[in-house]
Amino acid sequence: MLREFVERKVRREIVRRNLVISVAAFVGIFALWYVEAFSSLAHPFRMFVNNIHGGLSAFAMQVTGGAVDSFSLSEAGAYSILFHDGADVITMSAGYLGSAALGALMFFLVNRAPHLIRLIAAVFGVFTIGFTALFIQPSASGDWISWILCLGFGALLVILGWTGRGDINQLQSRKSLTQIVLTVASLMVGLHIVLDLPQVLSTPASVEVDGVNWIINPVAYFAENVTPGISVTVIAFSWAAIAIALMAAAFHFSITRRLRQIPKNDDIV
Repeated sequence: MLREFVERKVRREIVRRNLVISVAAFVGIFALWYVEAFSSLAHPFRMFVNNIHGGLSAFAMQVTGGAVDSFSLSEAGAYSILFHDGADVITMSAGYLGSAALGALMFFLVNRAPHLIRLIAAVFGVFTIGFTALFIQPSASGDWISWILCLGFGALLVILGWTGRGDINQLQSRKSLTQIVLTVASLMVGLHIVLDLPQVLSTPASVEVDGVNWIINPVAYFAENVTPGISVTVIAFSWAAIAIALMAAAFHFSITRRLRQIPKNDDIV
């Protein structure tokens, strides 16, 4: 009975720790995005999130019959993509909505399936390094340091995936550190549209440079070309609501539901 009592207590502490980490990460990410003093620190993380966004958009363009000609990142951390053909209804929504689904799935797995943590870290790390090196030019991003830091973040994920062993129940273990980093990353990816709302609501759909029409705001482009009767504001907040709902579901099934399923100790005498 004493063993069962201790096991339940340990399980509660683990889930509660995940809860505290998630809440702290959520608050920290919004501070990183919106507090001007943290703008320099936020830039490489914006690049990481936009890599995921751009990769999903490029994939959607390819599978819907289109082709990607170029991809670049602005100094502010927003991406611009030059492409032709493809289905706008999918390609313009794949970045933000795809990120919302991927981030929620990642958050769920990180907190519900700890045996997959190292694999997830390695996969995202390799993708970050490869996508940044192949498609993001430091001259286009306007910041060599942020470009290098983004590569460094990818390398950190690979290292954590390779060496992230240890007891996940111990906060100071390498595996626990990997879980914390991936929790932060999954929240940034899953809530990308929420983090970008001010920019989405104030940026035009595209700009013309040297005769080339660059799409710089897929939400505005979607509103103008796919749903011309619906405003950018409605589309943006609808997508943000979807992202929040998906993350809330992942949070519920991976943390709060687990906490409620742990039996109380009333039956132990």
